Amino acid sequence: MRHKPWPLLLALPLLLTAASNLMATGDSLRYLLPKDTIFLSIEAGEVKFFEHRLERKQTLYSLAKFYGLSVEELYFYNSGLKDKPISVGQFIRVPIPNGAIKRYKDKNFAKWKHAPIYYTVKKGDTMFRIAKVHFRMPVDTLLARNRLPNYNLSPGQLIHIGWMETTGVPEKLHEGGDPNSRRNAALEYLYGKETKSRKIAEHQGVAFWQKNSREDLDLYALHRVAPVNSIVSVTNPMSKRTVHAKVVGRIPDSAYGDDVIIVLSPLAAKMLNARDPRFFVRVKYLE
Repeated sequence: MRHKPWPLLLALPLLLTAASNLMATGDSLRYLLPKDTIFLSIEAGEVKFFEHRLERKQTLYSLAKFYGLSVEELYFYNSGLKDKPISVGQFIRVPIPNGAIKRYKDKNFAKWKHAPIYYTVKKGDTMFRIAKVHFRMPVDTLLARNRLPNYNLSPGQLIHIGWMETTGVPEKLHEGGDPNSRRNAALEYLYGKETKSRKIAEHQGVAFWQKNSREDLDLYALHRVAPVNSIVSVTNPMSKRTVHAKVVGRIPDSAYGDDVIIVLSPLAAKMLNARDPRFFVRVKYLE
């Protein structure tokens, strides 16, 4: 299939890059408008992100709800977000599930109900990889939609992928609709990022948790040597389940026996399908 180059359309990526007022921002009442544009990037694990710029009266709680997330997930994906007050104009990284990307227009498609989605080309990208791996759609569809004369791409170039509804993202579209599963996935993502620059150590032994506790709020752990605020990967070989938890402190020397290598929050232990207060685990942590 051949396409004639259209000078204006071929320049569109550069025009969109310069037009910062087109990015996803909404207004004081809504979080996404048809005039907005979503600029996607893709990171490890095929996680797709864009940056939402906060407008007046927008809150983290409402922003998270609009995109089918929890506030905790926003904290996971935005380092330091929890420690400082938010402000107008601040950028918040938001993960978008594949199911929220409308790749084709159907007969009921209404432009005023959708915001366009563009992917920012990275060094090493190919049109085939973008179409088939990242977005699971025909290469020819992307060539035609972007009026591209060939397969050549340049880093920073914007490729029009499709659209997203301005009514928001249903929670069920995120992988693992259960909020706790998504929280674990968010921590797993952070763990994967940390392992790129730090050495992984492994050991096995006894995990302890307060079985009678009613607290089910978060995935955290106490560890003897793992850096505080780092993420550990904990596997229960009996249930074959793995959970990721944030290290919030050290195990007190006098409180537990030497065989206890990690103390888990009740939520983390339950997600590992722990039956007893003490159970055997394998732990990977960052040195």
